[in-house]
Order: sequence, then C-alpha cells, then structure tokens
Amino acid sequence: TPRLDGLAAEGIRFARAYCPTPLTLPSHCTILSGLHPVAHGVRNNGRDLAPGIRTLAEILKGQGFATAAFVSSFSVDSRFGLGRGFDVYDDTFSTQSPLKSANAERRAEETFARFSGWLDGASGGRFFAWVHFYDPHLPYDPPSPYKEEAAGRPYDGEIAYMDRYVGAVLDRLKDKGVLDRTIVFVAGDHGEGLGDKAEVGHGVFLYEETLRVPLIFHNRTVFPKPRVVESVVRLVDLAPTVLEAVGLAKESSGMQGRSLVPWARGRQDEDLDVLAETLYPRENYGWSELVGLVTGPWKFIQAPKAELYDLVRDPMETENLFASSSAKAGELAKKLEQEIVRLSA
Repeated sequence: TPRLDGLAAEGIRFARAYCPTPLTLPSHCTILSGLHPVAHGVRNNGRDLAPGIRTLAEILKGQGFATAAFVSSFSVDSRFGLGRGFDVYDDTFSTQSPLKSANAERRAEETFARFSGWLDGASGGRFFAWVHFYDPHLPYDPPSPYKEEAAGRPYDGEIAYMDRYVGAVLDRLKDKGVLDRTIVFVAGDHGEGLGDKAEVGHGVFLYEETLRVPLIFHNRTVFPKPRVVESVVRLVDLAPTVLEAVGLAKESSGMQGRSLVPWARGRQDEDLDVLAETLYPRENYGWSELVGLVTGPWKFIQAPKAELYDLVRDPMETENLFASSSAKAGELAKKLEQEIVRLSA
C-alpha cells in the first residue's frame, strides 16, 4: 500500500482505532453521524437511518459546502438514508441492470471515474466528498495484474488494487490544484477475519481482527507535524474531528464522539472507551448478539460464554481471563451496562 503508507508517513496515523460494529452500514452511519449504533438505531445492514439523525453531509451542505458521495456497495445504497445532505450520491453500480441485488458492488476503478468526472465540473468553492471503495471484501477477486502478483493471497491483492485508486484520488486533487487545500481522512469501516481466530469475513465476533481499522488524517497545514497516535480512538470520533478541522466545532453539539484534533496535534493522549456490538449473529442466524467494551488494557465481551482479555499482555486474545479475573470481569460488565444505558438515552 505505497499510497496509504505515504499518507500515513506525512500525516497522522492512529494505531489503535476501533469501529463500533464490524458491519458496513451501521459503521458508516456512525462515521457520518458521530453517534453510536445504540443512538442512531442502525444496528445491522439493511436498516434505515431515521430522518431525525443529522449527518455530516447535512451539516456541511448547510454551511455552503458542495457535497458528493461515490459509493461501491449496495450496503450503503442511498435508500438506507445515507444520501441525505449530498448534492450528488452516486450509487449506480450497473447501468445494464434495472434492479440492484443485495450483493451489488463496483470496483474502485469505476467509483474513481465517477468521482473524477464530478471533480472536473466542480467549482472552486469548498466541497465535502466521500469516496467509498469496497474491494477488500468477500468475495476476494482482485483484477489483473494484482491477482497474479498476490497469487494465493487474493485479499492482499484487493488491498493493493484499492491503494492504487486511493493514489488516483490524490493525484486528481493535485491535478485540480486543490490537494494542498484539502483535508484527507482515510478510515476503514471494519476489519476482516482471515481465519486466525474463527471467522472468515466479519460480523459475527468482536475480536481485534474485525474491530481495529486504519485511520489516517493528512493535510500539511492543518496537521503539520506527522505522528503516530497510540491512544485508543473510535470511528464515532471522526465526524466531530472533521467539523473542528474545518472550523465548525460548534456544529458537533449532540454528537457522542470527541474531536481527535487534540490527539492529532499531540496535546492529548487519553485512551477513549470503546463500545462495540454486533446484532448480526442474532438477526441473521438466531444466535446470541454480542456487546463489548474496550477500556484501558482490557476488553470485555458479554456473550453466552463471556470473555475477558488483557490486550497489552495478550494482543492476539489467546487467553480468556474471565474465570481467573472474576472481579475485573464483574466491574467491566457493570460499566458496559452503564455505557449502553447512557448512550442510548
């Protein structure tokens, strides 16, 4: 990933960023609203974001920004409510098909082309653009030459292919003469299980492999000193961060995340508590839902067989300490319950 690596080296990379749930639509609703799933109400794919939930696009459009989105998967189709506030919401995946299937998607090349065409016609004013690439996702099927270069590692091939188009977006912004005046935020909406613990894909469990995500900020004026932030942060913090970075911090009132600008500038190093959940097992398979809390070095997962991990000593989550550290488990179970009540109020 040379282009992502370049952004990380020149900008702010958050080494311990967490998604709220390992599911595409709920996680994007959190990114765009600054609310946890228990508050915005979208807790599985295929649900609708309620009209009363204010989105980042709506806020920025109200402040005079041109707004556009170019998405690559039916999971974030405009019908689910994410299109609110966007002047353009390009979710046309196939011009040959009159209907979209639940698995409809398009490659990064096509999504980039739509963004590039829009940028050509954009005026010189302020804009907010969301470019969504879906390629590193089951089924893993990178195009050539990435398929051949990553033979036997198709997921890696899809990541390398996507990275090319991350670079293409940056190059187009540079060609347009606006890259230096554009703040670039790169975020993954969830991770991916590759069989290391149990899961291939994502959505069922709350282990680090599907909860940890890349998060990078880049603009040499706004964030002039490159750094790696080791503090625990969350995707729920992204919308308030965007608003502070463009001088609209007051507009984040009512959001549950915190602006990460102080972390990016080295003025804050506090770990933030992570509330994580997945209702996918219950709603899709009739199994139990899972809820979890990451606080300090600890991760607690409330499940039919509860789990407790010390992520500093055991980052691969190989030793469940629930039975041997019952007092800590009880403390975190109570804190988890209190957080759910507080954030859903």
